[in-house]
Amino acid sequence: MNGIDWEAAANHWIAQESAETRMPAADLFTEIEAFLARHKICTLATAGNGIVRNTTVEYLYAEGAFWIISEGGQKFRALQANKNVCLAIHDDDISFATLAGLQVTGTAEVVEPFGEDYAHACELRGLPMERLRAMPFVMNIIKVTPTRFDYVDGTLKERGFSPRQHVEFWRHA
Repeated sequence: MNGIDWEAAANHWIAQESAETRMPAADLFTEIEAFLARHKICTLATAGNGIVRNTTVEYLYAEGAFWIISEGGQKFRALQANKNVCLAIHDDDISFATLAGLQVTGTAEVVEPFGEDYAHACELRGLPMERLRAMPFVMNIIKVTPTRFDYVDGTLKERGFSPRQHVEFWRHA
């Protein structure tokens, strides 16, 4: 017999947050964008082809997407099979009262090397594409388009809001 109530564990925060105060969407986006501007390192979680990876990478958040430059690695085997990814970004603070972090659920696209989107990503990063072209291997660019933000910030409670906030994006292809 299994003593774990999987459904209760999975739904814990959903039930608890149902009565908590949500932040207005425009204010929440302002909070999240300010948080993202203070950071540039995240972990990129990928899973597919029998591989699960959680890789620390540098990102640029611009034009509503995360742009990541990578030499390569096993995450690309996972991305080939599964474009669904998750990013985690957090402060170093260990106090629950002021702890802040963002989980980004989204879809990843590996940009065609040296194509139009690649050039655009280089421009956003302020990186000459010719510098990447001159390297002895291809530097890959991963574009992550968010589908959901899960933001936690202990200081929101002081302002009358739940410290856990969520935003879902519905994009049309």
